[in-house]
Amino acid sequence: MENAPVQNQSKGKSIACMACGIASIALCEAYGLGLIPAIISLVLGGQCKKAGIQNTFTKVGKITAIIGLILSIVVGAIMIILVAAAAAAGIASYN
Repeated sequence: MENAPVQNQSKGKSIACMACGIASIALCEAYGLGLIPAIISLVLGGQCKKAGIQNTFTKVGKITAIIGLILSIVVGAIMIILVAAAAAAGIASYN
């Protein structure tokens, strides 16, 4: 019976890992807010792996976190390029 709380806690971490991974994809276009749940998901996935828990929730969480992390970085880079291009176009029109 002593293993039940640890197993339930690990299951909760794996579900939180999956939820944060999905949230990272959903928030990837919100000015970099997708980075926060992606990092949290990867940390929780690492904690689950260290505890020896590798279930479907953890795997899905890690995969979606990686996708969300990549999308957030790509969208952030595109936004920076667009802002720089808009600023350059604005500066060039005043000369």
